[in-house]
Amino acid sequence: RTVSVGSGHARPYSTVNDAPQPTQSGIAPLPHRRLISLSGPDTIKFLQGLITNNVHADRDQPFFAAFLDSRGRVLWDVFVWVYPALLAEKGTWSCYIEVDSSEVEALRKHLKRHKLRSKVAIEPVPEEALGVWAAWGEAHESINAQAVIAELPDPRGDLSTLWRILAKPDSDLLGDRVEAQDTQQYHLQRYQQGIAEGPQEIPRESALPMEVNIDLAQGIDFRKGCYVGQELTIRTKHTGVVRKRMLPVELDFGNGILGTSLESGTDIKQLDEAGAIKKGRAAGKFVAHIGNVGLALCRLEMMTPMKISVEGGSYKESMKFGVSMGGGGEVVQIKPVLHRWFEERERILWARSKPKI
Repeated sequence: RTVSVGSGHARPYSTVNDAPQPTQSGIAPLPHRRLISLSGPDTIKFLQGLITNNVHADRDQPFFAAFLDSRGRVLWDVFVWVYPALLAEKGTWSCYIEVDSSEVEALRKHLKRHKLRSKVAIEPVPEEALGVWAAWGEAHESINAQAVIAELPDPRGDLSTLWRILAKPDSDLLGDRVEAQDTQQYHLQRYQQGIAEGPQEIPRESALPMEVNIDLAQGIDFRKGCYVGQELTIRTKHTGVVRKRMLPVELDFGNGILGTSLESGTDIKQLDEAGAIKKGRAAGKFVAHIGNVGLALCRLEMMTPMKISVEGGSYKESMKFGVSMGGGGEVVQIKPVLHRWFEERERILWARSKPKI
């Protein structure tokens, strides 16, 4: 069941009607993601103090996590690639950290700054050595398994539909039965599931990890010991209230608006009966879109029927929301989408922490 609720980076397009639509199945390279190698006898202790997920010697499968600043704000969303063959090759616990390509140098400097006397080697991985791919739908069953170095179901979305793959760029990953699709299709798959990624959608030192669903993606171990940014993260878990979360949204451009794009960070406001923007508090922030598929940071009790706090929210089923396009009075309607798996994960993880409603 999927429920449509209610009746700084821009992605330009020519018209709404000719915007690409998500495919049911496919595989795409992710050249916007790069790898940094961590190895050495102190790697576990070093990384354990820096990321939100738990790192230990018995962990031999890839996982999702985040680096936070001292205020508990997200610096980088990352995948930590660890697998038995890598551990056997290195002789000690080692990993590759996957991050947005534009942030490789910033993350490398961050790691170097915290290294001190730790015996850890920190090296960017050449693009021609290893690459990251994404697969969805039946295409995942058609890839050449012999060329896969490591893989995992993407924990940020529906675990049965989107996969992440580590492979050498010159390997025969696709075989003869499937063709690579444009990376934009991967972004569409993400947007459909409400998955934000990288600094354009998760601006550094801005978002809390729960607001971009890192907790729901198994990216935070709330029981682990001290790490940078832990204090606010744990405090939020104890209060049981996360009022804003990233959600997939459907955009309605009406008859279509030529040669325009929406700016990330634009306020989402409630619309009046005539479809015009109402004055008052913003209900959310628009983040990104391709055609009519997008992401938005939504105040849950204003834009959805979800109950988060004791006092409750102002949401009503008849409400409509939108963003203003420039000064001409044009409005693009925004509909949040709640997936059943999203609601269930939120309920299971946060039910015990929430105050009684």
